Amino acid sequence: MDKETWLLWLLADSQLPTGGFVASAGLEAAIQGGLIRDGALEWEDDSFVEFIRGSTHNQARFALPFCSRTHEQVSRHLERAFSTSDEHDKVVALVLEDIVRIDSYHHAMVSSNKVAMRASVAQGGGLLSLFNRGYAQANFMANKRGQTCVRVAKELQRLSRLGEIRAHWPTVFGFVCAAMDIGLARMQQLYLFQFLRQIFSAAIRLNLIGPLKAQTLECDMLFFVDDLLKRHSHLRAASSTTEDIFGESVVYTEPILELYQGMHDRLYSRIFNS
Repeated sequence: MDKETWLLWLLADSQLPTGGFVASAGLEAAIQGGLIRDGALEWEDDSFVEFIRGSTHNQARFALPFCSRTHEQVSRHLERAFSTSDEHDKVVALVLEDIVRIDSYHHAMVSSNKVAMRASVAQGGGLLSLFNRGYAQANFMANKRGQTCVRVAKELQRLSRLGEIRAHWPTVFGFVCAAMDIGLARMQQLYLFQFLRQIFSAAIRLNLIGPLKAQTLECDMLFFVDDLLKRHSHLRAASSTTEDIFGESVVYTEPILELYQGMHDRLYSRIFNS
């Protein structure tokens, strides 16, 4: 078995300790707000399925371009460094500079939604901590490329604790996948899979659907996600305003869902953090 497949299975594990299962991606607020009807699965026009499709499309157009840009920039610096014998410290500085810039851009875009921002920072911090305390100790990270990424990760965590960066989930996810030498296409697939699994897990715990129905629906999402990737996998978050004059590199496609997610903290009773 090749290393990339093995690492994909590790990252796709439902027990990955990043805090993803304390978030519902706005599902809990959407149910209490009436956007998703009780017994939705009895309707021909299924409000729960529409919520999933809308939320996943939103992720593909908003969060995934940040994730892809981070992966691309980190991989480019690492490949160029070890083909041109650039100094180790210089590579670390260049990778950090790009990640901080992309993360700051993401923070500016998501800061209007306090609930989404909090969830993104919590999950990003969890994954960064997992990388530093877990994957960084693995044998496959012992080479020069791996040790460069370990130095970057430790510095990112230090800056995060000082409050100088937020370490959002999409940017950290893109960095970790690049550091572990997981290809861009596989990373994009994994990102959307994890997002979908999070919603289905939340729906089961909210008693909206049962675990068997969730498995059926999740299987049926294959073609929808594949279509999203065909249409949007080429998108990258712009690194400057001149690169994206019209502001179309990252967009919210479902503002109504964002509004529902933003009202999560005002719910009288709730079991999820977001």
